[in-house]
Amino acid sequence: MSLRQSIVAILAGVAISFIPLGLSTLAGKRSGQPTMVVSRATFGLIGNVIPSIVALITRLFWGAVLLWVLASSVAVVLVGAQLDGSLGERGVLLVSLAGAFLIAVLVAFAGYPMIARIQLVLSLTSGILIVGLIAMTYKYIDIPQALTVADGPWLLTITGAVLVFSFVGLVWANSGADLARYQRPETSGATSMLWATFGTALPSFLLIGYGALLAASDKGIASGFLLSPLDTLALMLPSWYPVPLIAATALSLLSGIILSLYSGGFALQAIGVRVKRQWSIVIVGVLLGGLALLLGFGVTGGINELFRDAATTLAVPTAAWAGIFAAETMIRNRRFEGQSLVRRGGVYADVRWVNLIGLVLFSAVGYGLTTATISWLTWQGYGFTLLGIPLDSDLAGTDLGVLAALVLGLLLPIVAGIPAVRKQEAMRAPE
Repeated sequence: MSLRQSIVAILAGVAISFIPLGLSTLAGKRSGQPTMVVSRATFGLIGNVIPSIVALITRLFWGAVLLWVLASSVAVVLVGAQLDGSLGERGVLLVSLAGAFLIAVLVAFAGYPMIARIQLVLSLTSGILIVGLIAMTYKYIDIPQALTVADGPWLLTITGAVLVFSFVGLVWANSGADLARYQRPETSGATSMLWATFGTALPSFLLIGYGALLAASDKGIASGFLLSPLDTLALMLPSWYPVPLIAATALSLLSGIILSLYSGGFALQAIGVRVKRQWSIVIVGVLLGGLALLLGFGVTGGINELFRDAATTLAVPTAAWAGIFAAETMIRNRRFEGQSLVRRGGVYADVRWVNLIGLVLFSAVGYGLTTATISWLTWQGYGFTLLGIPLDSDLAGTDLGVLAALVLGLLLPIVAGIPAVRKQEAMRAPE
């Protein structure tokens, strides 16, 4: 893509991310419950098990990815700066992985008060360090050169937007209420939605956009970002900057790992596993750590393709769920009934069949309009095949199914769900 196409794709991706991030935040404020518990109002107390399983898998995968990326990033930078001592890259990777894992589990285990304090420190520190990184690499920006990059097919902007949406909006869609539920009920819901979405989307837009500008300024940098982004960044920085670079990378990633563990624990409970929150986090932590080790030492070759294909594969059912959940949140006029979200027999049904069947059908449609290169995911794309569109075409490569699942999910409650929502609200005691 050209620079302008990249900017359009990034802007579109973060703009669409406002839907799941903002409305899941609003649902948390209105209910005082975690995201996947609030989701019971939409899918039923038993029917919600299916989206909760998807949410748990998503949290496990992305938490493991962030943990593996953190450990490998530290190893790459330390070995490149010859600061690894006698450990070597694999030794540094293992030590970093174990240390980050232990810190993340302890913070998530401690609960919201500790998470709120730690996240504030991590956010401010990594933000300052990232500003420093930009200041030190700005000399590599060449605007005239960047503007000479010719446009590619405009279908690629859809591909880029879907990837950004998958990595920004959908990764955290089923976690939005987990922290927002602690906000004071009397505060403005619109304000909470805007802060949550801008806090996630704006830094993402600036950083991804800056990366696109660097890549468009120099073909060597573009190739380096594709093959080994941290090595490429390290070569662009002063020799004394490895430690700040590690800190900026590790603190940002650690923040995401903590939230993955915390939200994963709630998803496990929402499935119906009857354990206390702290121990649900320990269970999720063991699974997440094992998956991170598998990614680090069990996956060889095609790691970038794995991340991309897994991201869009998980994004399809998440997008369908997010659309249905977000639309119902917009339709509701009253707060959720808290007790009915955690006990059967209240306001909310055991199974909301229309929404549950819609989730399955929209996911099937989405998978028909996505493609993957990893061998065990190549079953996707059957919709393109039925339409006579080659799987190696630009259109098939857009992963349009993610957006299709989201749009269909948004439409379903508007078309068929309003009477059911009004019935739920009528059954509530007067406020």
